[in-house]
Amino acid sequence: MSELEVTPEIFTADYVGSPGERAFYVQVRGSFGTHSYEIEKQQVRALADKLRELLVMVDSGDTVLEAEAARDPALALESPVEPDWRVGTIGLAYDEDTDTIMVLLQPPDVEDPSLDEPATPLEQEPVGSEETELHRLHLRRDQVRAFVLHATSIVSEGRPTCRLCGLPMDPGGHVCPANNGHRKPT
Repeated sequence: MSELEVTPEIFTADYVGSPGERAFYVQVRGSFGTHSYEIEKQQVRALADKLRELLVMVDSGDTVLEAEAARDPALALESPVEPDWRVGTIGLAYDEDTDTIMVLLQPPDVEDPSLDEPATPLEQEPVGSEETELHRLHLRRDQVRAFVLHATSIVSEGRPTCRLCGLPMDPGGHVCPANNGHRKPT
């Protein structure tokens, strides 16, 4: 298993591209360099929501509850964005001793299509030979608060959602499944 444990100076999320064609990234920067991770928009939303909940669990009077979500120019992605890998699993923890929040990032499990066919004894690889990545990010509460407000804002910059089905609408509208084919596209 390959592990990376860092305390970044910058922890952010943002996107590249226009609505409907955006690619989202989480990025950490510090004296160790820059690490970027490709991530889904829904994962960014969930991460921001869960980090907000964690901040409130640690301190019920945290200002993240009253603060308004807004894009922070200091949290823009550093270009060029070269992702280390796509995020699959995200874990969160709070370390009371250091008063830090730990975010664990791991790529998705990669299934090997060759496993569908049984291998001959000479072709089998030893169990556990596959390298697994795990990146641990130790964050201060103010970093997490800034991330939550910034990430909430960038997620909301997307396409409007249909009031009937909740799916994103293109500028020309969309064929709404809630209409069941009985109305013209909205």
